[in-house]
Amino acid sequence: MRYEAYMSLIDHAIRQAWLHHLYLDHGNFESVAGPLYIATASSNIFVRSTLSHQLRTAASEEILKTNTFIDREGIYLAVDRAFRSLSTLLGEDDYFFGKNKPGLFDASFFAYGHLLLSEKMRWQSTRLSENLKQYDNLAQFCERIATKYFTN
Repeated sequence: MRYEAYMSLIDHAIRQAWLHHLYLDHGNFESVAGPLYIATASSNIFVRSTLSHQLRTAASEEILKTNTFIDREGIYLAVDRAFRSLSTLLGEDDYFFGKNKPGLFDASFFAYGHLLLSEKMRWQSTRLSENLKQYDNLAQFCERIATKYFTN
């Protein structure tokens, strides 16, 4: 039950902030989502325009599944609470729930956290990234996983 409560922070608060950050923030959409998802799909302006609209609409619809309107400040407030709770949960441990190796929960958080903290992503708006960086243990967790499992 405790695991599910914390997983809901990732599945809802962090995911909604991610969707807003990547697809609905104009600067991030142009600098990150566009090059990754639109430019690589086609060089045709009409196809790119359609894909852009579809991605942004899908992100909006996903956020609106649990909200009556898209409240940017509310989304960022909720994700800050989620980061704070996860920081408390992690504490000084290397992995969540005091485990001696990473599990699915660790991977789920890392999937968002690592990309938010990566300079290679070229975020134009860094609000979400800066918010995460306030929690040193979460940032260190992402670095630890990246170093241990994703570098040669």
